[in-house]
Amino acid sequence: MEFTVHGVCPHDCYDTCSLDVVVRDGVIERIRGDREHPITRGFLCFKVNRYLERINHRDRILYPMRRVGSKGQGEFERVSWDLALTEIATRLKDIERRSGAEAILPYSFAGNMGILSSSSMDARFFSAIGASRLARTICTASSTAVLHHMFGQALGPDPETLPQARLILLWGTNPMATNVHQIPLLDEARDAGAKIWTIDPLYTETAQRFKPHMAIHPNTDAVLAMGIGRYLIEHELYDAQYVRQFTRGFDAYREMVAPYSIEHVARLCGVDPLQVRQLAEEIGKIRPLLIRPGYGMQRQRDAGLAVWAVSALAIITGAFRNAGGGLLIGNGDAFVLNLSALTRPDLAWGPTRSINMIELGQALTHTTNPSIEALVVYNANPAATAPDQSRVLKGLSRDDLFLVVHEQMMTDTARYADFVLPAAMSMEVLDIYVSYWHRYVQLNRPAVAPAGEAVSNPEFFRRLAHAMGLSDPAFDESDEDLLRHALNTEHPYLAGVTLESLSQTPVKKLSLPMTARPFVDTPILTQDGLLHLDPIPGLACHEDKPKGFHLLSPSRRETIKSSFANLPSFEEREPDPEILVSEEDASSRGWTSGQWVRVYNAKGQTRCRVNVSPVPPSGTVVSYAVRWNSVAKGTNINQLTSDQLADFGGGATFYSTWVEIDPELGG
Repeated sequence: MEFTVHGVCPHDCYDTCSLDVVVRDGVIERIRGDREHPITRGFLCFKVNRYLERINHRDRILYPMRRVGSKGQGEFERVSWDLALTEIATRLKDIERRSGAEAILPYSFAGNMGILSSSSMDARFFSAIGASRLARTICTASSTAVLHHMFGQALGPDPETLPQARLILLWGTNPMATNVHQIPLLDEARDAGAKIWTIDPLYTETAQRFKPHMAIHPNTDAVLAMGIGRYLIEHELYDAQYVRQFTRGFDAYREMVAPYSIEHVARLCGVDPLQVRQLAEEIGKIRPLLIRPGYGMQRQRDAGLAVWAVSALAIITGAFRNAGGGLLIGNGDAFVLNLSALTRPDLAWGPTRSINMIELGQALTHTTNPSIEALVVYNANPAATAPDQSRVLKGLSRDDLFLVVHEQMMTDTARYADFVLPAAMSMEVLDIYVSYWHRYVQLNRPAVAPAGEAVSNPEFFRRLAHAMGLSDPAFDESDEDLLRHALNTEHPYLAGVTLESLSQTPVKKLSLPMTARPFVDTPILTQDGLLHLDPIPGLACHEDKPKGFHLLSPSRRETIKSSFANLPSFEEREPDPEILVSEEDASSRGWTSGQWVRVYNAKGQTRCRVNVSPVPPSGTVVSYAVRWNSVAKGTNINQLTSDQLADFGGGATFYSTWVEIDPELGG
């Protein structure tokens, strides 16, 4: 018997694709894009087209496992759920009694973006026991902080209006790899006469498709944006009426950008001043104007300044006046869920400390009063994805660290665990998904029963709460109860969106008109009701001096960070970790494609094969994020990245990394 179930791609991606999951005789046989979904349009990305490999993977965890070998060796024995939960609860209670519950730290991120999977019963559990809190900052913290400072929320135009734009700036984003369902919309805009600029240090697939390409030096986004801002003001190409009506801080903004002449900017950015002037002229004159930055732009030391400077261009040009125009970094705050009812912060006994996830290595090796004695990891693989990897692995190797991992695969992190508990996949559980790009709420129905003894994230924490003796009724609520709490909101954007309505129609669009112009037709949620142009205090531009090669580690089409990196099709396609170098640098250093090299800096070292490529310019090298450590003798490119925080919002600085490269002896 064959039937089709509506599903949603759970991974950390703009597109949040709508899926048709085809089941035959209790087994998932095919996964295809929903033809009726206005964004998915019946096709899926390179990764999800291979999802059956993930569901049936050899590394999949199907039963509770207890470590029997040394940490990191991946040697486990199968145990029962009852035994695992009893031992875990006993260890956690001992830590609570001995050192206090703040010695317990949760670590999770966006391995599954479902409302229940990402933060529901887990949040209740850690609040109730009084554990340390995790600041989930590794991806978008800086840009989110800036958007809230300037606009009061993360809201942009509806992506479905993108074809109306006539000038589009793809700034620090590579949608061919990371937002593939934006490509048809961009093509429609171009076919209708739009001009599309790609602003990116790298000659990406997107830069090949959409020209002109402005190849600025890495980490000079703020410089370019401030130079354009000065030019617009000097040549009266800004929207003075919009600035007067909707903003504050214009004089301070003008003073901030004053030092950045076109010639100075071109020199710092490494581009032709004529090209900068042409871009500024078009920004000042062509409407509708859409500025579409990617989150990669803010993974640098000057992240806050860069997002502020680029966002300010959308404000001073009045780009929000036109349907299809404005600034589209994200739409996440359009989904006004009842998060307090879902996560129940009232279960906490009092305030607890917050630990920035970027600084996990420091937390595991240097934090005191109390030190971290237990780490509970889910929806994440920090052994591979966290910066300052050498220190992270040192912390995970501690004999006195009790590590519990709820996971689908035997990841690098799971190999260090004392207990690994099997996690269900999204197609096996009930959940609801929202997007941080488009405006659809979607119900994910379970297509098959969880494999083996796997359970969902909420069920894992429900069981753990009971094993710990937590008796509050909050830990007895079902997944349906949790979803009803989340959707129990009177916000007009979610009018009519309930679990019952989604059960009838699993895809529902927010009640925010497509043509509503953000911050013209919608409220400005800053405290004073104005858009804030004034510079964020304390932010300044750093002119970086070369320290070897500038390393960038962006996302690729085949993986989402470490997810999918163990698929057989990917391992066959790219069996070894690669570092992309320019032809000029390869020639000057005597490197050839396929050669093994040692990539290193003061933080650590890893090994890669050289790939001579047109993607990076001279002086910049690229290693796509992120391989499993086992592929390169226990390391990956995050040996080289720093846990230094960005200038605003506590975000990551992966792209402010410099390395040296030497041939590997004997390689």
